[in-house]
Amino acid sequence: MALNEKHFVRVAVSGMARDARENPVVLLKSSEGEEVLPIWIGHAEGLAIELTMKGEKFERPLTHDLLKTAIEGLGAVLSKVAITELRNNTFFAKLYLQRDQELIVVDARPSDSVALALKCDAPIFVARDVFASHKRSLDQGSAPGIDADDELRRYLKDLDPGDF
Repeated sequence: MALNEKHFVRVAVSGMARDARENPVVLLKSSEGEEVLPIWIGHAEGLAIELTMKGEKFERPLTHDLLKTAIEGLGAVLSKVAITELRNNTFFAKLYLQRDQELIVVDARPSDSVALALKCDAPIFVARDVFASHKRSLDQGSAPGIDADDELRRYLKDLDPGDF
């Protein structure tokens, strides 16, 4: 069940935002352009992603640290994560674990997948059709001096998650 990367867009976490209700939104930016895919996530996962992006370390392992340690303890590595589909307003993802010649694919939530990918320095992919149908443009031609990420964050502040 290998990932056919030509059917996927490689993305990176460009940042976090909050919507009008203060729900966290992870922003996944395409490596192919200026579009992002916003994904609403839980508060705990949002905090985990924000802390990892800031490089903060803790004396005791947090949940995603624990999972990383368990994967490594089993002799595997997280080779990539993929957000594979959107069904009934819910994104689905898979973890791709490599142990020797064995590929292990695990169903996971996108929020946990992204947090774990950041912890493990693993690439993140999104199915092209999912990205294409739910992306938002970062218009670099906006008002001078306004960062495109800031413009998207303002847009998300006024957006209701039910609009998706």
